[in-house]
Amino acid sequence: MISRFFCSKWWHLFVAFYMVAILAYIIFFAVTQHILMAGFMVSTFFMLGIEIWIFVNVEKKTEKKD
Repeated sequence: MISRFFCSKWWHLFVAFYMVAILAYIIFFAVTQHILMAGFMVSTFFMLGIEIWIFVNVEKKTEKKD
């Protein structure tokens, strides 16, 4: 069951939500502790973009198969 979830399109959506939570964490620390983790933020934005791109493309591929 878990291996099917890892291979499904929903895994990429789950990871995208996780990346959004990380961005919220970075913004929280930037506001409260005055610590800006710019490199971590840039890499998180990059991975978020890739995960959303994969989710959209996997969804299009499954629509074409049906």
